[in-house]
Amino acid sequence: MIEVVVRPDLELGTWQGIGGAITEATAYNFFKLKPERQKDFLKAYYGEDGLDYRWGRISIASNDFCLEPFEFTKNKDLEDFSIERDERYVLPLLKKILSKKELRLVASAWSPPSFMKTSRRLRFGGRLRLFQYGNYAKYLKKWLKSYEKEGIKVDYLVPQNEPFARQIWESCLYSFRAQRRLAYGYLADELADTETQILLWDHNKARLPKVAKKLVLRDKCARDEKVAGLCFHWYDGTCADEMWRVRQEYPDILMISSEMCCGFSRYDAEKWQKDAKLYLFEIFSDINCGASAWIDWNMLLDWKGGPSYCRNYVKSPVILNEAGDDFILTPIYDALKHFARMFPAESEVVRCEIDSEKVAAIARKVEDGYEVILANVSRKEREVL
Repeated sequence: MIEVVVRPDLELGTWQGIGGAITEATAYNFFKLKPERQKDFLKAYYGEDGLDYRWGRISIASNDFCLEPFEFTKNKDLEDFSIERDERYVLPLLKKILSKKELRLVASAWSPPSFMKTSRRLRFGGRLRLFQYGNYAKYLKKWLKSYEKEGIKVDYLVPQNEPFARQIWESCLYSFRAQRRLAYGYLADELADTETQILLWDHNKARLPKVAKKLVLRDKCARDEKVAGLCFHWYDGTCADEMWRVRQEYPDILMISSEMCCGFSRYDAEKWQKDAKLYLFEIFSDINCGASAWIDWNMLLDWKGGPSYCRNYVKSPVILNEAGDDFILTPIYDALKHFARMFPAESEVVRCEIDSEKVAAIARKVEDGYEVILANVSRKEREVL
């Protein structure tokens, strides 16, 4: 017998919904579809009868799910800065989405421009040069303003994706001290006249208590308030205890799950159901530990899990068929849709306590009390008290 305890004394705030990343790979695949199927795709993700996505994540310059590496500037004075590359695929898709649905947008950088780095290249890590911190903050502001000119408001800006990872794709290494220096010493001032707030970390959850201690400053000054909180990835596990510690110690910060995906395998609906359960368990755990929103990785990949110029192939909830002229709603999509129907955005969340690793629970306020929703990710029936 599994016991679930609802804790009305532990209110976790308003659930702000789910979303996905508008990568170049997703946009490139989207424009392979015929116009009518493009409309169907947008309804599947953003319609109230679909996933009702409320959030989006975009990359500042290239990442591993682009057709090739690229950067927006190569000159130290930034005079050659241009987002022309995004006008091919990402901006047209983003504008189609925003014409139908208002989104909260998170923008993450995978690397500073190559000339700003010790390695002089986008890929394989490197570090931001000490004398380029101010210039990099100006670069990020320039990108933000360029998107504003296209009519796109970015709510949160992340200066570095996965700052502890030296990847074969675009990456850059930052110590905790370097992240603080950039965010509080330069970027907060650069963004002071904008409504855009800063999120930090954008990496795995296992280190979250230390991350929060090192990166969340609360001296009640304007620079500190510009940093809204932390975003994080799934790839080293659910880490519920670590998340819950941070939520208890920092109840006022924003916590957003900003990336999740499962490794590529040939499409087979039954086999993909296992990953669908992973998605459900992860979302339930994140909500129950205080996350305000959850953002998936790619929204539309091809039959081979790409395109990804560095062959980092993965799964997405919707994929192109083998011919590449239509899309398939996978079991991962079905799981997300079921969740979105059962636990809609704007729900008022309360904490659940549950003594199981195979059943997850979340609870929300309803008119006459509380509603508990359970996810059983095992193969057996479970009794719940």
